[in-house]
Amino acid sequence: MWAVVVEVDNREEDPEEGRRGLREELAPAMRQLPGFVSGTFMTAHERGLGIGVVILETRDGAEQLAMGFVPGAAVRPRVWVTRTEVLEVAATA
Repeated sequence: MWAVVVEVDNREEDPEEGRRGLREELAPAMRQLPGFVSGTFMTAHERGLGIGVVILETRDGAEQLAMGFVPGAAVRPRVWVTRTEVLEVAATA
């Protein structure tokens, strides 16, 4: 399995709007991806930080997803990607 880790700057986003977007838009869209295993989306609006971790079955799938989250790109109004990583999942608990 492979993980896509995306870090965003969400300091300018309304916190409630951001949480709603994660629950109602992003999470359902990620569940539709081929090879989707799991996704966790975390936020600390008070620090302007959001982190998403999406687990996919294949490296190719993870790399394809990561290409859509280029640092500097806006993923939502007032939310920008600051870092994207593709990592092998070595263990889960």
